[in-house]
Amino acid sequence: MKRFWLIVWLMIFVAGEMSCYALTPAEKRAKAKAKMERKKEAQRRKAKRERIKEGKPLLYVYAFDLRTGDPLPATHVTVQEQNARPNKKPKISKPTDTKKARLQRGLPVGAYWAAAAKTGYFASDTTWFYHKEDEDTVKLYLYPETRITFTVTDSLTSRPVAANIIVRNPEHRKVMQTTSDSLHAVLAVLLDDRVPFYTIDATSPNYYPFHDTIRILEPFEGVVMSPREMKAFVLHNLYFATAKTHILDSSEPALNELYRFLIKRPNQRIRIIGHTDDIGSDRSNQILSEGRCLEVKHAMEARGIDPQRIEIEGRGERDPIVPNDTEEQRQMNRRVEIVLL
Repeated sequence: MKRFWLIVWLMIFVAGEMSCYALTPAEKRAKAKAKMERKKEAQRRKAKRERIKEGKPLLYVYAFDLRTGDPLPATHVTVQEQNARPNKKPKISKPTDTKKARLQRGLPVGAYWAAAAKTGYFASDTTWFYHKEDEDTVKLYLYPETRITFTVTDSLTSRPVAANIIVRNPEHRKVMQTTSDSLHAVLAVLLDDRVPFYTIDATSPNYYPFHDTIRILEPFEGVVMSPREMKAFVLHNLYFATAKTHILDSSEPALNELYRFLIKRPNQRIRIIGHTDDIGSDRSNQILSEGRCLEVKHAMEARGIDPQRIEIEGRGERDPIVPNDTEEQRQMNRRVEIVLL
């Protein structure tokens, strides 16, 4: 009888071996992969039983984009006990992984809260949960921020203005408070496109207060500050050929700035006043200053500005703002002023 069963076992073994040799390479790889997965699953189940036995069942935390539902890798997750003292170190304070946007950790059974944060998103709502004696899953959702850029400029010169900026939501709560400067005009604010509108206020010395409404789906023209009193300003970055009246191409931004100023105030008349340094004779500098003013006037006429709105005056070297002792100081004296009439 034993001999019979031995022969049967050998026949089964040989048949199994022959079936293995009959498999294609792809089938062999699939079979090996399935075997490895079964082994990993057995290891996971064993590890799970050990964690439960130790009192630290596994917690899975996922982060998602609330608008699209997409996973958010590298999202910082914080998990803490609900009754923990304020300064206690969180139980979890790590980012989600880059594959599944998931974070996993074995934690003791108990009451916890979880929250997530990521650059470009509003922080998630705090999720309160009770971690049971089994694996738990917590899903956190973050809503993307909408970035709006705007400028803070002078209504006359279109130059940057140093101002205090406050943005509030419909509940009049501050969502941003910042200060612009006189060198960089562009600021950015992060807003929630689910909110119907925001209000923006700007204040600055020597300017009237600014107030407007920001609607995310509508264009925002930026903060334009109106000066309380201004009678004249220098047209900066206006360049001429040396000792000539010809305006260089690099002066286009300055000319466009003056043009925009005149377009915004169709009834405003101006006088263009030219100044030179003290190099050369008084007569030549007078002629040079007049010629440069005339060139600026012609540039405005070419853009469609009525020449009747523009007067010119050359003052040569008579009105320096600093002594003509160095090249830098002489450059400051070579200027074109715009006087409001």
